[in-house]
Amino acid sequence: MIIRKLLSRTGVAVLAVSVALATAVPAQAANPSTGGSAAAPGVEVGVAKQIATRADTRYCLTFVAAAKVPMAVMMACAPGKEGKTQEWIYTESGQLQVAMSKSVGGALAKTGACLDSGADLAKVPASAPLLVLPCRDGDGQKWTYDESAGTFVNTASGLALTSLLGKGKAKQAQPTGSMSTAGTPVQGWSALPLPGLDILGAVLALVNALLASLGLALPLPIAKAASSLLELVRPATPIPAQMTVLPKQMMQLAQR
Repeated sequence: MIIRKLLSRTGVAVLAVSVALATAVPAQAANPSTGGSAAAPGVEVGVAKQIATRADTRYCLTFVAAAKVPMAVMMACAPGKEGKTQEWIYTESGQLQVAMSKSVGGALAKTGACLDSGADLAKVPASAPLLVLPCRDGDGQKWTYDESAGTFVNTASGLALTSLLGKGKAKQAQPTGSMSTAGTPVQGWSALPLPGLDILGAVLALVNALLASLGLALPLPIAKAASSLLELVRPATPIPAQMTVLPKQMMQLAQR
């Protein structure tokens, strides 16, 4: 019944169901750890890993396309193939690259896709989430990682990657942002060992896969700011149409 409803409704309904499921999953099903910088190891250069917030390691940095805008949001960490849109590589040049982005082929086969603040290309609108764009040699895609604090600070903006958990909003599919470094757990990040999978975890993994494939319905102010930022940076950097369907292509490739 749950799966049939998921497949027959829009992204908005899927998001609502996923929030309910996330709150229903027992703590032991997702191996959660709330707070504490020793919850998981630091992020290693060149190693593809899920990257979880130290505020609550049940939630991972996830690449999605919401309203045709490629961006990074917070979603419940999914195991196995369903977690492929949550795997990132911290490169030697300081980029956070979507691990599978070069493997899919097409326009991104050479560059891959990376987390991008856009701050070196345009004035970032208030409430704009972090975009995922073709990897480029620019400070908007360079992040300095402090293993002790777990922070990623953007070279262009000087702001820290922030999960926004604990802001009184839904944790599932909550956009990420960049804010002044405060050293709080919501700005701490760690590489996360893949969690175990039980029946409820399998359902939640399916929800994540569908969300990654279909895109998300975001609050209007965030959606508008994301679209505005994408249009502002577009003249300065090539953004192939493939970016809007890359999460779906990655999921399809992972299922083969």
